[in-house]
Amino acid sequence: MPSPYIPIFIFFGPIMELNIRMNNSGRLTKLDGLRGLLSLIVALNHSFLVVAIPTFANVWGQNFLTFTNLQAKLQQLLMLIGNGGAAVTTFFILSGMVLGQSMGRVEFSSKGLLGFFLKRLLRLYPVYVVIILTTAIYMRTGFHYQTFPFASAWYLWWMNFQMTIKEFLYNLFFIHTYLGGVTWTLRVILIASFVMPAFYQVSKTAGRLTNLIFSLFLVLASFTIFNISGFRDLRYLYMFYLGLILPRYKSFFAALPSWLIHFFVPFGLISLLAIRYITDEYLGGLIESVLAWFAIGIIVFSSRTKIFDFLNNKVFQFFGRISYSLYLVHFTVLYILARVMFNVYPNLPYGSAYLMIHVSLFILSLSVATLFSLLVYRYVEIPSSQVGSAVNKKIQQF
Repeated sequence: MPSPYIPIFIFFGPIMELNIRMNNSGRLTKLDGLRGLLSLIVALNHSFLVVAIPTFANVWGQNFLTFTNLQAKLQQLLMLIGNGGAAVTTFFILSGMVLGQSMGRVEFSSKGLLGFFLKRLLRLYPVYVVIILTTAIYMRTGFHYQTFPFASAWYLWWMNFQMTIKEFLYNLFFIHTYLGGVTWTLRVILIASFVMPAFYQVSKTAGRLTNLIFSLFLVLASFTIFNISGFRDLRYLYMFYLGLILPRYKSFFAALPSWLIHFFVPFGLISLLAIRYITDEYLGGLIESVLAWFAIGIIVFSSRTKIFDFLNNKVFQFFGRISYSLYLVHFTVLYILARVMFNVYPNLPYGSAYLMIHVSLFILSLSVATLFSLLVYRYVEIPSSQVGSAVNKKIQQF
């Protein structure tokens, strides 16, 4: 059974901050498309975890080559595609790369760093506050926790606590991360943002080999000194550092022959989607990090393949623009829709038609969440980002 803390992606830096190979080849656009693709994967990930399914239809610790029936195999396939763990790994690495590019324009003084931190906080925090406040109001206006016979253990884990002012404040300041379902990843990236200046200074003075050695040290630390009971956030720091140093290997990726890229990509993507389910979250996350590091390097720096051109599609570009808002909105929308479904339609064939129910939940929740996300993006995310930029500019002029 997957942990209720299944990693899912989040990326918190505007892609337009990235100034690597920004030309007519479309690689920058592809990164926007990648965000959009991963936002859809997140929605798929959540939607296919709602209804309890037979063990042989799950993906955790299962032999994917075993065929029981078509419904179970399609459920497995869609859960593999909707691998939230691989998505969060990819975006932690991508976020590290973009943060590193931003740090290159920051003056390393108290004024420069203060502006950087405030801009970052104002980029992330307002959307988070709106989402957890909305969820808290929902839980205080007639909500009472219920269990449903056909709901999964993952679904039943959520919202099983008393919503008090104290609990809201705990979530507001990231002492707890229960509201919104996915907000623990925001705490991780805020921590990474605060240590990024130190990481940047190390990476800038070290050579390519030394940077890899330091990355290995962070990996080892994630399994030892950073493995703190009840506080796992530091275990992901090596992913951000891997992203930070990725531009140092630009010439390596640019020189990769096309035949090697086309050999690596199918094998790498299949491994990226499956490895966590046959290992565990942290060992799987390490292998995912290596694979995602190579994949992002190819997307950004290689001009010898068109295999990722599909990321320029307008659908992926659209979801890429609203991906942060959608990420935070979707879980709450899905939870409420599933709750309505279990209450209003208790006699649906949950045990025999779980695939169709999951597909329907995915389509409906994505549609509703997209509408809400557009509003949040337009009236919260964009204005708060503009305020952050203005505050940073004022600080630098002071």
